[in-house]
Amino acid sequence: MKKKPLKFSIMIASVVLAAMLAGVWLAATYRENDSRAMFLPDRVMTLFPDPKPLTAFALTDHRNRVFDLASLKGKWSFLFFGFTHCPDVCPATLAILARARDNIDKNIVGAEDVQFVFISVDPRRDTADKVGQYVTYFHPGFLGVTGDNAQIGNLAGQLGAAYEVSIEPSVENYPVYHNASVFLVDPLARYHAVFTPPLDAEVIGKRFKVLRELAGAKAT
Repeated sequence: MKKKPLKFSIMIASVVLAAMLAGVWLAATYRENDSRAMFLPDRVMTLFPDPKPLTAFALTDHRNRVFDLASLKGKWSFLFFGFTHCPDVCPATLAILARARDNIDKNIVGAEDVQFVFISVDPRRDTADKVGQYVTYFHPGFLGVTGDNAQIGNLAGQLGAAYEVSIEPSVENYPVYHNASVFLVDPLARYHAVFTPPLDAEVIGKRFKVLRELAGAKAT
């Protein structure tokens, strides 16, 4: 794999630092009949005390439906940015997220309001059909999304999902560098938390369960 350009490495470092400064860590302590949440050092999920509302964007999912701000409302959305030609990070991450999806379905009541969305940052090669075939290979419930460069950049920029497409003339297998984090958007379409590598399916499920309970408690 080609060495990542310095510019992209600086972008990633800036995103990670900003998340650490803006958020707090969530640690969970589980008991047999209940659970408690504590804000302690835990390098699994960065939770934002004041979730950031997202603004309008317009993309297309792999079923050729509009995927926009309304598509996020009423759901907990796990968003991952990547591309179908990715040789390592994307397939590894999607495999982990598939197990996390199954874990959430098994252990959380009412998980029908959870969606996992793969957003391609390489629209030149990734059509909606291709993205759909790619993500559903990992899990039939996954949603694939693509769009034009401006709209992809719009959503990625709001989440701090850094990426860089290094298109080279007459070269089809050009490299794409991208953030490997998974971004969590709450049912009010707010950027609520981010999971950073190394990712673990079981831990993602446990952290999400506690976060969901916290959000429910605040709403009552």
